[in-house]
Amino acid sequence: MLAGDRDAAVKILTRVVKAHPNSFEALGNLGALHMDQGNVRDAERAFTKALKLHPDSGTVLSNLATLANQTGDGARAVALYRDALAQSPDDAEIWHDLARIKRFEPGDPDLGAIAELRARDGLDAAQAMYADFALAKAYEDVGEYDLAFQHMRAANEFKWRRAAYDLGAERQAARRIAEVFDARFFAERMGAGAPGELPVLVLGMPRSGTTLVEQIVAAHPMVHGGGELDDLQACAAAAAPRFPDGLDGLGAADWRALGETYAGRLAQRASGAERVTDKMPRNFYFAGLLGVALPNARIIHCRRSALDTCLSCYSLHFPYGQEFTYDLGALGGHYGVYRQLMDHWHRVLPGRVLDVDYEVLVADQEPTARRLIEFCGLPWDPKCLDFHKSKRQVATASAAQVREPVHARSVARWRRFEKHLGPLIDALGPYAQEGDAA
Repeated sequence: MLAGDRDAAVKILTRVVKAHPNSFEALGNLGALHMDQGNVRDAERAFTKALKLHPDSGTVLSNLATLANQTGDGARAVALYRDALAQSPDDAEIWHDLARIKRFEPGDPDLGAIAELRARDGLDAAQAMYADFALAKAYEDVGEYDLAFQHMRAANEFKWRRAAYDLGAERQAARRIAEVFDARFFAERMGAGAPGELPVLVLGMPRSGTTLVEQIVAAHPMVHGGGELDDLQACAAAAAPRFPDGLDGLGAADWRALGETYAGRLAQRASGAERVTDKMPRNFYFAGLLGVALPNARIIHCRRSALDTCLSCYSLHFPYGQEFTYDLGALGGHYGVYRQLMDHWHRVLPGRVLDVDYEVLVADQEPTARRLIEFCGLPWDPKCLDFHKSKRQVATASAAQVREPVHARSVARWRRFEKHLGPLIDALGPYAQEGDAA
């Protein structure tokens, strides 16, 4: 699992459970892996068996709650989080997960309980971090924005002290990608690659609307929503272990095989679908690879106000990765790297990338939804306007939001915290003036 081979981990744990059907630990871990892999029924089955062995497990109850939230059953998720807290009332991570999906009101006893837990002497530092993220959400809900940011900053400082993010190295890597994938690179490989149209990349910054856009597209009967997949990055690493260096040696047959391999991995996830979405945000590093390997594949770029995007990242705890989000200066710097690379793809892949602005989408959903479906080469289907009714698993921080109809509540959210965002505004430079800030 730590090596990233979750398929192998599932197979091994399945063997363990078969040999030891009463192993609580194996069942709980198997359920968590199935949930991570998108195997909803298998995850539910494993968690249920684990609970029969230990009905008082706050961890398994919390995992079941997370699964319920990811599949659109918010009421059940809240009830399960309550059950988990009844067993583990001092577990700040469970409080954090509940806080993410509920709306706090003034005088809310949950807010008081979390604040009391955070103030407790000797609280573990990681638990304090979860409590701080939960309190940031709660205080923002009730309009106490200075208090919210105070806890937001404390939580991020804890994460940043443990991060290993190198903005300089990222800038250098992005420059190298742009150097390799120049206009001549594509001109020399015209006609290489596979002809398929199955993949639809949905990319951009985290919290830029990628989950919302994927949910709209995946509501179409001919589309399977793949979620955040590592497949394109894995294909890039296999083709060029020192990506992007080493791609010059690939011939037309190699590029075709690369495209077929990536498309084949997506096809295994959704037999019979005409399109499969891959909404890994960081695929903006690999858009050029797709441009050659699958010249007919679609690329959808989600854009949102830089300040709203970055604040939304800063306000969240990411289970793994996204280490740039825990420092305002690094966050603004990373945003600049992403935007410069996306500008490059527009120059060298003209017409291949569709920009979708979050603010335009939430202001008037149908025209943007129709444009998305047309871009994917599919006939219009009104189900795309009812995306929030879908029960497909959404394993991102937006799982609760995309179960609601489109709304504009998060537009210009950054203004609540403007006086605290100086380092971010400075790091963003001219990008801070884009979007709703213009």
